[in-house]
Amino acid sequence: MSVAIITMGCQAQKKSKEYTINGTCSLSNDNDKVYLCNINGSILDSTIITNKQFVFKGNQDGADVKIIVALNGEKPVSQAMLVVENLNINVEMPNGNGLAKVEGCPDHNSFITFQSNVEQYQAKVQNFWTQIGSNSGTIDDIEKAKDSINIYNSKRDKYIEDFVLNNIPLLVSDLVFKYYYDNISEESKSKIMAKMKKEMPEAPYYKYLVNQQKIEAELAVGKPFKEIQLPDFDGNIIKLSEIVAKNKVTLIDFWASWCAPCRAEMPNVVHQYALYHDKGFEIYGVSLDNQMSNWKTATQKLFMSWIQVSDLKGWQSEGAKIYNIQSIPATVLINQKGEIIAKNLRGEELAKKLEELFK
Repeated sequence: MSVAIITMGCQAQKKSKEYTINGTCSLSNDNDKVYLCNINGSILDSTIITNKQFVFKGNQDGADVKIIVALNGEKPVSQAMLVVENLNINVEMPNGNGLAKVEGCPDHNSFITFQSNVEQYQAKVQNFWTQIGSNSGTIDDIEKAKDSINIYNSKRDKYIEDFVLNNIPLLVSDLVFKYYYDNISEESKSKIMAKMKKEMPEAPYYKYLVNQQKIEAELAVGKPFKEIQLPDFDGNIIKLSEIVAKNKVTLIDFWASWCAPCRAEMPNVVHQYALYHDKGFEIYGVSLDNQMSNWKTATQKLFMSWIQVSDLKGWQSEGAKIYNIQSIPATVLINQKGEIIAKNLRGEELAKKLEELFK
């Protein structure tokens, strides 16, 4: 996430229920388009230029990073990235590769400073990786470079953790927590969550994590499984509960034809199915595909002879929602009592667990 295109000035404002972004762009003409995008590039809104000016209005839960792209005809000519909250924000789009001027968002300046510091750590790490890749140093030099990479990665992550903790209850802390969650240690996550609970319990990402913890607790090992009812290739609804009741062990396998790690794991799953199916092992495959042809062809090519269901909604699959699936492959192992006995077992771990269960 680069912020080199932005500078800003801030002014205190009273929060409202929506944001208004008032922008100017000297490189665009009347009726040229301007897009407001999420950080992943998906288009959130669009408008047109009138007298070099444009306006976006909307509602933002908390604070988030957005990108504005202005066109001249069909060609993008100016871009700005900014933190958006429910405030009145002024943006002067940059000319060419110049800097945008952003005013009105109180957390923006803190985020810009934060991001600049993180990028400095990352630049140092990249320099050491370049040094290693050049093959010009001795083995000693390479080991020292690797040590330096670990040191700077640790410093960066410590800086991120401290930034989030020290900026609570500002929304910028919740924003950084969201984008850099994986860089933060479990110990620091606990401290951050505890502090947010006291000082900013309505922060969007904090609330999301609390909800995730609640869902995961309901799906933990030892808890009862949750029902799934999805159609097979012929449109027949197959209930997971009926499969669980008939078999000693049932594996819910969340996968998709487009998922390379899923396909790589299938030979092992096929092998385990052949070993234990006659002993009471069944698989309830839930595909996150969108197209019937891709789903069906993959099951044939990968020799997946067990139960297959899908609503062909991709990541919006009802089964995936029920089990809070965030990535695939993902598995849930259930005994005949209907208890979850293991999760996300693959490869040797799955083989060992099944061997133990079917002794």
